[in-house]
Amino acid sequence: METSLALKSTLKEIGPCEKELRVEVPAETVSSEFDEVYRQFKKFAAVPGFRVGFAPRDLLERYHGVKVQEEVVRRLVGRSLDEALESQKNLDVVGRPHVSDLTIENNKPLSYVAHLEISPEVPVGPYKKLKLTRAKTDLSDTAINDVLTRIQEQQAQLVPVTEDRAAQEGDFLMVDLTESQPKKSPRQQKDLTIQLNTGKDPEGVLKGLLGIRPSETRSFKLKNDVSLTVQLKAIKTKLMPAINDDFAKTAGAYENLDALKEAIRKNMQVESDAAQRRGLEDQIVRHLTDEWNFEVPPSLVASQARRNLKERAMELLQQGVVPDQVQQQAGALTDMAKLEALKQVKLFFSLRKIALVEKMEASEAEIQEKLQSLAVRFNSTPEAVQQDLEQRDLMEELIWNILRAKVFDLLVKEAEITEEKK
Repeated sequence: METSLALKSTLKEIGPCEKELRVEVPAETVSSEFDEVYRQFKKFAAVPGFRVGFAPRDLLERYHGVKVQEEVVRRLVGRSLDEALESQKNLDVVGRPHVSDLTIENNKPLSYVAHLEISPEVPVGPYKKLKLTRAKTDLSDTAINDVLTRIQEQQAQLVPVTEDRAAQEGDFLMVDLTESQPKKSPRQQKDLTIQLNTGKDPEGVLKGLLGIRPSETRSFKLKNDVSLTVQLKAIKTKLMPAINDDFAKTAGAYENLDALKEAIRKNMQVESDAAQRRGLEDQIVRHLTDEWNFEVPPSLVASQARRNLKERAMELLQQGVVPDQVQQQAGALTDMAKLEALKQVKLFFSLRKIALVEKMEASEAEIQEKLQSLAVRFNSTPEAVQQDLEQRDLMEELIWNILRAKVFDLLVKEAEITEEKK
């Protein structure tokens, strides 16, 4: 066990979540550390004209003084900061302190200022009997029939129209299409299927195809001197399967239509329960972040904002937004990321405070249950999952997610919930 450095330290508050810790290490301790480092350097440091291990101290100082001083600083700052923080057990320090204003010289005290960010003092606001509204669940026969209709649409088939008639609204046309433009080679598309839906027809082409017959060709003038030639090869219509027991069997091997409807009802209930829970949690989050007033560590907000900004930019890129457009939105995205980060950090400290007040924690059984769930998901073992999480410093996050869910469970259970009116 290392002996005490007999240092001096003073703590000064510079903000709600920020403090300055001034530390001074005595001159004799600094001198002793210099002596020790020089003894170690002498064993391997090269000095012109001397064999390794035989160079005098003054030449070691000339050739290796900078490196020796850096090593002394590394050792003494690390030890003294740990010792100074140990004497301030009431401080809940966030992250690693930032050291500045460091002065060091052999035979003189070492001094520096450590900038600390600490967890905020969270005043306990109201969190029980919150007034929440739960969205209504629509499990009516109409809602179930809407799902059946969507399944019916998915199973529909396009079949040729056998009667001799012209194309009409709603038909599907199989066409050969040729696009021509001055000074460019024509571009052809064969056996293209388009639906005659004149409600979605900004160029007016579909309206111009009403009444066309197989083998007939029609031409259109579009913008920018583009010409379009359409030759109709066949008219098709959508054949919808009947919604009956046979339909249910093809939709998922259900015994009959009633079994399919019951499966739809259960799935809708699961989705509805999840949506309702998200809605209740969103209301709780708004309450805690809006009504609980306290400052939070700036570095945590900045770090979370950077993560938020990176995630949002990645989402936009995955949605097909080109990088230049993402860059153009950088200012707005940054502001949104900071605002969201502030709410996220406030929420973390609010939920943690409630957990402390309620003496809640993630039990070993709950941790193992979560590890087992992840192991099944990733076709692994709980031990392997835990080892991987520990190597990536993610075990604390797993434990926090368990505790976070328990706090939300409590807040929802204790809330006064009314059903949404429609």
